[in-house]
Amino acid sequence: MAPDAGIFEHLGWYLTHGGRLYVDAWEPKLPLSYETTGVLALLSGGDMYRLHLLSVVLMSGAVCAIVALVVMLVYDITGDDIVAPLAGLSMFLLPGFAVRPAYGFKAKYLLVLCGLLAIYLYTRGYPALSGVAAAASVGYWQAGAIFPLIVVGLAVQRRDMRALERVVAGGLGFTIVMLLPVFLLWHSASEMVVQVFLVPLQTEEHASLLARFVAGVVHFKWASPFVVLGGLGLAHTARHCFTGADGVVGRTEWWIPVGAAWFVFLILFVDFETGGYTDLIPGLAFVAIGLGMVATVFRDRQQTQYLSAILALVLVVNVVFLGSVGVIFTPVETPGPEPMSDLETHDLPAAYDEAEPVPDVRYLYWQQAEPSTCHYRLSVMELRWLDRIDSSVDSRCLDFGTASARLRNG
Repeated sequence: MAPDAGIFEHLGWYLTHGGRLYVDAWEPKLPLSYETTGVLALLSGGDMYRLHLLSVVLMSGAVCAIVALVVMLVYDITGDDIVAPLAGLSMFLLPGFAVRPAYGFKAKYLLVLCGLLAIYLYTRGYPALSGVAAAASVGYWQAGAIFPLIVVGLAVQRRDMRALERVVAGGLGFTIVMLLPVFLLWHSASEMVVQVFLVPLQTEEHASLLARFVAGVVHFKWASPFVVLGGLGLAHTARHCFTGADGVVGRTEWWIPVGAAWFVFLILFVDFETGGYTDLIPGLAFVAIGLGMVATVFRDRQQTQYLSAILALVLVVNVVFLGSVGVIFTPVETPGPEPMSDLETHDLPAAYDEAEPVPDVRYLYWQQAEPSTCHYRLSVMELRWLDRIDSSVDSRCLDFGTASARLRNG
């Protein structure tokens, strides 16, 4: 189990045992991830092994669905039965993309799944369901806000007011349902505003632009040239969309470069933990589509087949040798088995060595322990926030009024 999977799954279990999100447990994401793992906890009947297994199954299914959606979206644009699978398989250019689901729940997979599904459903004539899926993408991570904007933009571009109304109605309806527990069950709306909106604004990443570029190359390894090729495909798509040049891509495909630009902006300037690769997954979907687009400019089918063969070779190396078994190369960093005694105390980053160590969240998960304080795992973002408001680890989760006053006085 990965540590962040332990957070999602433990919180889902805790909510089924009386825990209140944002009051008893600090969390800078909207509630859908924890409502999802809460449903899985109910389905598991309280068995922690079964809950983890269900999470792995859900993430594995999400990987398959993401690849399928990339294939279908690219095929709808190009009508090419080689280019579309080429784009779908390009999702595995990131070695850990196929491996990470084996270690438990990860919200970014569901963000990508729901976002691509929203676009697919709109193009298939289901605007209300498209709005629901777009809202769900935001519910899994705030950065998914680009997907509601895309489906609304598609409706506006087509001047289809009826579709626009259905998109908005579907999105608002789902958002209301998602937030009902916050208002009616946990009574934590004020705390949610602090943790979901205020905290990310006050605890930005500090990695330099160069460090982010280098980290991206390190994570993609020798698949990096394909990422550059995908970027060229995105630039080609943007040129055709915004200049009206003749080609396979039309003006209605503007969502491809717009979505890609959004996630590139997030990675380079907002949120990219350079030590891990999962922040790259949302943008990876657009890189894969870009590879499909660049393949459409090849002069004959044989060139596309050559590209597919080279890509297949890179994928075998990435997924097999780098991604899992590590026969030749060091595999992607994944959590190995650890004795429960080692998880009982979790050392904090050196910059915060004055704080008392806390148990690893995986220890709390397997022990089915209910935390005594809302700050029970002390992530780096959480420690930065506590420093920002000059508050102790044992303090309660602050409401909006108290947090605003602390920030003003700090």
